[in-house]
Formats: sequence, structure tokens, C-alpha cells
Amino acid sequence: MKFSAADMQAMLSAIGGPVLIGAVPATGVFTGPGQPVVRDGVTMITDAPTLLLSETDAATVVKDSTVITIDGTQYQAYEKTPDGAGFVELDLTRDF
Repeated sequence: MKFSAADMQAMLSAIGGPVLIGAVPATGVFTGPGQPVVRDGVTMITDAPTLLLSETDAATVVKDSTVITIDGTQYQAYEKTPDGAGFVELDLTRDF
């Protein structure tokens, strides 16, 4: 089931925070390394930071290129995983 753009924004605003994609503000849910994330209904501990964005915002992210700033720290996405409901999870790195 895909969520509407308004529903996605409401969810991200409720549980997420501000991020910059390049110089463009967006809202996403950041998960630091060592914290649990749910992928395909399975809870796992991630060894890399992740960022959950709307498909619209994630579409502007070019893997291994676009700088994403979260709380003053710069990252790049090395993997983009759509969830089928309108969100995309980015696996992030500070090594670039």
C-alpha cells in the first residue's frame, strides 16, 4: 500500500527531523549505527547509519555523490532501498 504525499510528510514530521539533501531542506528519520531498524518486517541492528526519506526526496539523491547533512555531519548514500509504500531507506557513509 502506497501512502499519499500528505500522509508520508505527516509521518516523517512526527518521527523525523530536518536534513539537507545538497542544499535543499527535507525531513527524514535518521538511525545511527548500532540501533535497530526494520527491513522487510525483520528487526535488525545496522552497522551503518541510515536515513528514511520519501520517494520524492530520495529521488534527488545520487548514490556516492549527493552530500546529505544531518545535525551538521555530512554523509553520502551508498545504497537506496525502496520499501514499496512510498519511502526509501538510504544506507549512509561518512567515508567519501
